[in-house]
Amino acid sequence: MKRLSLTTWSILALASGLGLGILGHETASPALQRLGEWTTPLGSIWVSALQLTVLPLVITHVVATISGAGTKSVGKLGVRTFLLFLAMLLAAGLFAIFLTPIFLSRLSFDPNTVATLNAAATTATDGAAAASNSAPVSVSDWLSHLLPTNLVEAGVKGDIFPLLLFAGFFGLAITRLPEERHLLLTNIFQAIADAMLQLVRWILVATPIGVFALTYGLALKTGSSTGGVLGAYIVLDSAIMLLFTMLLYPVSAIGGRTRISDFARALVPAQLVAVSTRSSLASLPALVEGARDRLRLPSSGTSFVLPLCVSTFKVNRPISSVVRLMLVAHIYGIPLRPTTLTIFLATVTILSFTAPGIPKNGPGFKTIPAYIAAGVPIEAIIVIQTVEAIPDIFKTLLNVTADMSAATLLTRSERSERQETQVESSAAPEGATPVEVTSA
Repeated sequence: MKRLSLTTWSILALASGLGLGILGHETASPALQRLGEWTTPLGSIWVSALQLTVLPLVITHVVATISGAGTKSVGKLGVRTFLLFLAMLLAAGLFAIFLTPIFLSRLSFDPNTVATLNAAATTATDGAAAASNSAPVSVSDWLSHLLPTNLVEAGVKGDIFPLLLFAGFFGLAITRLPEERHLLLTNIFQAIADAMLQLVRWILVATPIGVFALTYGLALKTGSSTGGVLGAYIVLDSAIMLLFTMLLYPVSAIGGRTRISDFARALVPAQLVAVSTRSSLASLPALVEGARDRLRLPSSGTSFVLPLCVSTFKVNRPISSVVRLMLVAHIYGIPLRPTTLTIFLATVTILSFTAPGIPKNGPGFKTIPAYIAAGVPIEAIIVIQTVEAIPDIFKTLLNVTADMSAATLLTRSERSERQETQVESSAAPEGATPVEVTSA
């Protein structure tokens, strides 16, 4: 038999924990209650192991990525590409921040379920919530606390964004060293990041056990309402990503000076690959073909921008992360201040560029520090992340559409200059030759 992937095992564990937990809640079976007593510490240990390793993993990857990228110059197009990526990621996050509360206002959860969830999450979120509630409120105070005075204290409080800023500046400082020391430090931090990634791989092997323990304990306390929460996330996340995907069509047509019909026809083959494979990388050949044949994009768009997009640009990440945060905060009754949302979005945006390569077939846990800093229960976030199979379809669809949109926008001026040159050439008299001017 073909070996089941880690994702498949995690989904099976989720379904088993959900089913047994609901059964134990409805029947109050003593055996199932005792099982809950055994699984609760297992889930807590697994979550603690993740929290212990993910923050060092993220920090070392940020330093290694920035210091390594400093040796490669991509010119003006590279800078413009990065700035456009940054703008689209922030726009996607703000889009989710604006729409998610509107959708959540139409969702109703059983008050008893909410009360049970709040009670279950109290101990898990006390530390993070305290850190979040102690955050400065005014903009001036927030800016003054942007960089930590003590790195260890910031790590204990879960202030991930200041740590990322320090790591980013430290990575930039490494790029200014002499080449020998620059390469030495880059290799050291890359080696540490790889070692941390191997440690995370070992922990992720136990993902099905951790997912079962967390889901079972949650369903045992709340019953079938847990399934309703997971269903709400699937619908909410997929709907917002689909809406943002549709928004990219007029943006690309207007900003890229092309017709919506041409943009749509160029995208269809790549979108079909994206939906069937859930892989942006697998969609690259179809993206290049559509961009070249349908949109007539220059080689800078097909040979540089599109490959860079599929490898580093994932516009779905801010949307999914914001939806998870706001849904869990809504269910648990945790207030989210504007400063909290700002820091969270900025953190997720940074991590989307320098995210470590978490092993495939496993749920993504790289943004866990951001949720810790926001003060929401990590257990709920992890359980939600195990039902990504359906949203993954819309994520990849959005990513591929955004990739083509970025290439269209970035090559607009080059295409305009080429068209003007063609018009001038066609307007010249037939047989005319340029006049050569010589100096006396």
